[in-house]
Amino acid sequence: MVPGRALAGFFSKSSEEVPWGSIRRLTEYIRRIDSTVIRLPYTFGDSSKLKKEVHFNPDWMRMIQDNTVNILGWIQYEKVKWLQNNNPEVPGLIYKLAPMDEKMRKLNNVRKLWEGILEVREVCDVFTGNPIITKQYDVDHFIPWSFVMNDELWNLMPMDSSLNSSKSNKLPKWDPFFAVFAENQYGMYNLIHERAGLHKLFEACYRDNLHSIWAGQELYRPGNSKEEFYHILQKNMQPVYDSARRQGYEIWNYS
Repeated sequence: MVPGRALAGFFSKSSEEVPWGSIRRLTEYIRRIDSTVIRLPYTFGDSSKLKKEVHFNPDWMRMIQDNTVNILGWIQYEKVKWLQNNNPEVPGLIYKLAPMDEKMRKLNNVRKLWEGILEVREVCDVFTGNPIITKQYDVDHFIPWSFVMNDELWNLMPMDSSLNSSKSNKLPKWDPFFAVFAENQYGMYNLIHERAGLHKLFEACYRDNLHSIWAGQELYRPGNSKEEFYHILQKNMQPVYDSARRQGYEIWNYS
């Protein structure tokens, strides 16, 4: 019945009742609709069961071939909408439907910003507590990239290169590491509003690393106190962190 059911959307054009109970009568009904009401994508032959022939309409075939890109794009769009509506806790679903090329990752401007900050003040590694050494660190995500599927500035940190592979796609413990992460973010926040050169490096991150509306309008706006900055960052990051935990992301047991 599947090939017949796949045509059901066209049957509303006819006032006849659809004979779903009989394959033979359904075949005749489809032929009749095709010849008198609307040209269907295909009709059936007279053979039965698995030997039944499917005759495709040449005009439909040409239309599908000529519009394959648009049709596949529409299918992908509808699939993403359905998946996102049924999985509201999973961010970036559209990017997870197909592998993303590593070349699409854009951390260059974020690294330049942290390099500029390191020239002005000491920044300690979130996990080891040791000072970050210029040009000897990685820019990494607090909540794993594989979950958020973005390179947002508010989720990035300079990190000891030797620990990056160990952390991998795991979540750091929220306590005590989030507080240290937020401290580094707040230090960056103060400097980008105090020094014109660093603010220019911050502005260079707009295109690739500042897409979240709340980050631009709340977190990085001038005038936040330390408590306000921490509250905004935690309010927006912790639900994402908790969602990743519920989705099965492991906790990184770094001592």
